[in-house]
Amino acid sequence: MNYEKFRETLAEEVRRQAEGRLLVRLETVTKNNGVKADALELRERGSRFAPILYLDSFYEQYLRGVGVSHLASLVLDCYEEFSKNPPAAAEFIQIYEKASPSIFCKVINYEKNLGLLEEVPHEKWMDLAVVYYYQMEIPGAGNAAVLIRNSHLEQWGITESVLRERAWSNTVEKLRPVCRRLSEILAEDERFEEEQPEGMAAIYLLTNTRKYLGAICIHYPGMAEQIGESLKSDYYVLPSSIHECLILPAEGFSEAQLKTMVEEINETRLPPQEVLSNQVYYYDRNLRRLAVAREA
Repeated sequence: MNYEKFRETLAEEVRRQAEGRLLVRLETVTKNNGVKADALELRERGSRFAPILYLDSFYEQYLRGVGVSHLASLVLDCYEEFSKNPPAAAEFIQIYEKASPSIFCKVINYEKNLGLLEEVPHEKWMDLAVVYYYQMEIPGAGNAAVLIRNSHLEQWGITESVLRERAWSNTVEKLRPVCRRLSEILAEDERFEEEQPEGMAAIYLLTNTRKYLGAICIHYPGMAEQIGESLKSDYYVLPSSIHECLILPAEGFSEAQLKTMVEEINETRLPPQEVLSNQVYYYDRNLRRLAVAREA
C-alpha cells in the first residue's frame, strides 16, 4: 500500500472504529518554512476541540509491519488522551486572560514564511520574523506550540501591541537564557566521548531553559551586549536552528567558512521546519550592534 492509499485507509478505519462518534478529516497542515504535513483532525460533533495528529509516525509504524487496524486504535487512544483535558484548549481560543500567561515569542525565517506571515502578527528583525505562540500543555503528549494568528487577536479583542508586550514579558521572565560552552555540553553526552576538535572551547551555545524555540534568546533586551562584554570581543552568531544559536568570538573564524558551515548543516542535518537562516550574524562591540554579517 503506497502512502496516498495508506492515508485514506487509516482515516476510514478510524471512522469505522469511532462508530460515528467523531468527525474524522484528512488535513494538510503548513508548518514552519512552508513544510507541508498530512494530519488527521478528530472532532466530536458539536465540539470546538479538534486535535490534529500528524501521520508521519503512523506511516513509519505501518512500514515496520504494524497493521492499519491497530494504528487506528492508537489514533483513537491519542485522541482520548488529548480530550481528557480540553478546557485548556477551549480557554485559549475564547479567553485572552486565560491564555496570556502562556504566550511567548519565537523567531522564524522571514522569506521562507511570507505567506504565513500574512496571517500572523509579527515583527521583522534582520532576515527573521518574531512571531508569537501559545504554549499548551497536553497530558501524556508533552507540549504544543500553537501559533497565534490575526484571527486570535480578533477573538480576544486585543491589539498587536498588547500581544507583543505580553509575549516579550513572559518570554524574558519565564524562559531564561542559558549560554554554555559547546565543549561542556558535548562532554556530558555519551555520544561525544572522543576528544573535542581544536577551537571547540571558544564556541558557546545559547538557548532557553526549555531548550525549545530558544534562538529568540539572542534578541532578548541587552543580551547581545551582555555576551559582547563577557567575551570582550566582537563575535559571530550562527543560527543553528529555531531552538538555539552558536556564539563564536570573531577572531580566528572566517565569515565565508562559517556561512558555508551553516548552509551545510541546514541542508543535511536539520529537519526543514527547524531551519532558521542561512545567514551569519556579526556583533560589533564598539557599535553595540548585531546585524547580518554582510551588512555589519
